[in-house]
Amino acid sequence: MLNDRNEYLSVPISIELLFENEKLELMKVLCLIYSISLNSKRYAPISEIVFYFALVNFNLVKIFEDIKTTPSLNLFFRFQSRISIIIIYMENLKLLDLKANLSTKTDDIKIRISNSGKEFYKEHNSMFFQELQDKYISTFEKVNYNITNLKILKEGKS
Repeated sequence: MLNDRNEYLSVPISIELLFENEKLELMKVLCLIYSISLNSKRYAPISEIVFYFALVNFNLVKIFEDIKTTPSLNLFFRFQSRISIIIIYMENLKLLDLKANLSTKTDDIKIRISNSGKEFYKEHNSMFFQELQDKYISTFEKVNYNITNLKILKEGKS
Protein backbone atom coordinates (compact mmCIF):
# COMPACT_ATOMS: atom_id res chain seq x y z
CA MET A 1 0.00 0.00 0.00
CA LEU A 2 2.81 2.40 0.87
CA ASN A 3 4.50 1.70 -2.46
CA ASP A 4 1.27 2.56 -4.27
CA ARG A 5 1.14 5.84 -2.37
CA ASN A 6 4.73 6.68 -3.29
CA GLU A 7 4.01 6.04 -6.95
CA TYR A 8 1.56 8.96 -7.07
CA LEU A 9 3.39 11.41 -4.81
CA SER A 10 5.25 14.23 -6.45
CA VAL A 11 7.04 15.07 -3.19
CA PRO A 12 9.20 12.69 -1.14
CA ILE A 13 7.71 11.72 2.23
CA SER A 14 10.62 13.37 4.09
CA ILE A 15 9.77 16.72 2.49
CA GLU A 16 6.04 16.20 3.08
CA LEU A 17 6.71 15.60 6.80
CA LEU A 18 8.82 18.73 6.95
CA PHE A 19 5.98 20.91 5.70
CA GLU A 20 2.95 19.02 7.02
CA ASN A 21 3.91 17.80 10.46
CA GLU A 22 0.73 17.67 12.55
CA LYS A 23 2.58 16.86 15.78
CA LEU A 24 4.83 19.87 15.38
CA GLU A 25 1.84 22.09 14.58
CA LEU A 26 0.05 20.74 17.65
CA MET A 27 3.05 21.61 19.85
CA LYS A 28 3.30 25.08 18.29
CA VAL A 29 -0.39 25.68 19.04
CA LEU A 30 0.10 24.36 22.58
CA CYS A 31 3.03 26.75 22.98
CA LEU A 32 0.83 29.62 21.80
CA ILE A 33 -2.01 28.73 24.16
CA TYR A 34 0.50 28.36 27.00
CA SER A 35 1.95 31.79 26.15
CA ILE A 36 -1.52 33.33 26.30
CA SER A 37 -2.10 31.68 29.69
CA LEU A 38 0.98 33.41 31.14
CA ASN A 39 -0.84 36.76 30.94
CA SER A 40 -4.42 35.63 31.51
CA LYS A 41 -6.59 32.69 32.49
CA ARG A 42 -9.19 33.67 29.89
CA TYR A 43 -10.50 31.51 27.08
CA ALA A 44 -9.19 32.67 23.68
CA PRO A 45 -11.26 32.29 20.50
CA ILE A 46 -9.89 30.02 17.76
CA SER A 47 -9.70 33.06 15.46
CA GLU A 48 -7.20 34.66 17.87
CA ILE A 49 -5.12 31.47 17.97
CA VAL A 50 -5.02 31.34 14.15
CA PHE A 51 -4.21 35.07 14.03
CA TYR A 52 -1.15 34.88 16.29
CA PHE A 53 -0.03 31.51 14.94
CA ALA A 54 0.07 32.97 11.43
CA LEU A 55 1.81 36.17 12.49
CA VAL A 56 4.65 34.29 14.15
CA ASN A 57 5.00 30.99 12.28
CA PHE A 58 4.38 32.32 8.78
CA ASN A 59 6.16 35.63 9.42
CA LEU A 60 3.01 37.57 8.58
CA VAL A 61 3.78 40.07 11.33
CA LYS A 62 5.53 41.98 8.51
CA ILE A 63 2.09 43.12 7.39
CA PHE A 64 1.82 45.20 10.58
CA GLU A 65 5.36 46.53 10.48
CA ASP A 66 6.61 49.37 8.30
CA ILE A 67 8.29 46.89 5.97
CA LYS A 68 7.24 47.31 2.35
CA THR A 69 6.40 43.70 1.57
CA THR A 70 3.44 41.64 0.51
CA PRO A 71 3.80 38.23 2.13
CA SER A 72 1.73 35.35 0.82
CA LEU A 73 -1.41 34.63 2.82
CA ASN A 74 -1.75 31.10 1.44
CA LEU A 75 -0.17 29.54 4.53
CA PHE A 76 -2.61 31.43 6.76
CA PHE A 77 -5.63 30.08 4.89
CA ARG A 78 -4.21 26.53 4.76
CA PHE A 79 -3.59 26.57 8.51
CA GLN A 80 -7.04 28.05 9.14
CA SER A 81 -8.54 25.01 7.43
CA ARG A 82 -6.46 22.60 9.58
CA ILE A 83 -6.95 24.20 13.01
CA SER A 84 -10.19 22.31 13.70
CA ILE A 85 -8.53 18.90 13.55
CA ILE A 86 -5.62 20.12 15.69
CA ILE A 87 -8.06 21.36 18.33
CA ILE A 88 -9.91 18.03 18.27
CA TYR A 89 -6.64 16.16 18.82
CA MET A 90 -5.67 18.50 21.65
CA GLU A 91 -9.05 18.19 23.33
CA ASN A 92 -8.94 14.38 23.07
CA LEU A 93 -5.49 14.46 24.68
CA LYS A 94 -6.91 16.67 27.46
CA LEU A 95 -4.41 19.43 26.65
CA LEU A 96 -7.03 22.16 26.59
CA ASP A 97 -10.45 23.15 27.83
CA LEU A 98 -13.17 24.14 25.35
CA LYS A 99 -16.00 26.60 25.72
CA ALA A 100 -18.57 25.99 22.98
CA ASN A 101 -21.83 24.32 22.05
CA LEU A 102 -23.08 22.56 18.93
CA SER A 103 -24.08 25.79 17.19
CA THR A 104 -20.77 27.61 17.80
CA LYS A 105 -18.81 28.43 14.65
CA THR A 106 -15.23 27.15 14.62
CA ASP A 107 -13.71 30.63 14.83
CA ASP A 108 -15.86 31.42 17.87
CA ILE A 109 -14.95 28.32 19.90
CA LYS A 110 -12.99 29.45 22.91
CA ILE A 111 -10.11 27.49 24.36
CA ARG A 112 -7.54 27.65 27.10
CA ILE A 113 -4.78 25.36 28.20
CA SER A 114 -5.73 22.73 30.79
CA ASN A 115 -3.62 21.84 33.80
CA SER A 116 -2.51 18.63 32.11
CA GLY A 117 -1.70 20.69 29.00
CA LYS A 118 0.54 22.96 31.07
CA GLU A 119 2.31 19.96 32.56
CA PHE A 120 2.72 18.34 29.14
CA TYR A 121 4.12 21.57 27.69
CA LYS A 122 6.56 22.04 30.55
CA GLU A 123 7.78 18.43 30.21
CA HIS A 124 8.37 18.84 26.47
CA ASN A 125 9.67 22.40 26.49
CA SER A 126 12.94 22.89 24.64
CA MET A 127 15.08 25.77 23.43
CA PHE A 128 13.05 25.80 20.19
CA PHE A 129 9.73 26.16 22.03
CA GLN A 130 11.16 28.68 24.49
CA GLU A 131 12.25 30.88 21.57
CA LEU A 132 8.86 30.39 19.92
CA GLN A 133 7.13 31.32 23.20
CA ASP A 134 9.23 34.51 23.37
CA LYS A 135 8.20 35.36 19.78
CA TYR A 136 4.53 34.87 20.65
CA ILE A 137 4.79 37.09 23.73
CA SER A 138 6.63 39.76 21.75
CA THR A 139 3.97 39.63 19.03
CA PHE A 140 1.18 40.00 21.64
CA GLU A 141 2.84 43.27 22.66
CA LYS A 142 3.31 44.53 19.08
CA VAL A 143 0.01 43.60 17.45
CA ASN A 144 -3.37 43.58 19.15
CA TYR A 145 -5.91 40.98 18.19
CA ASN A 146 -9.03 42.86 17.06
CA ILE A 147 -11.44 42.81 14.15
CA THR A 148 -9.54 45.51 12.24
CA ASN A 149 -6.21 43.68 12.45
CA LEU A 150 -7.84 40.36 11.64
CA LYS A 151 -9.36 41.94 8.53
CA ILE A 152 -5.94 43.35 7.55
CA LEU A 153 -4.42 39.89 7.94
CA LYS A 154 -7.09 38.21 5.85
CA GLU A 155 -7.31 40.84 3.13
CA GLY A 156 -3.90 42.49 3.23
CA LYS A 157 -3.12 46.16 3.69
CA SER A 158 -4.70 48.59 1.27
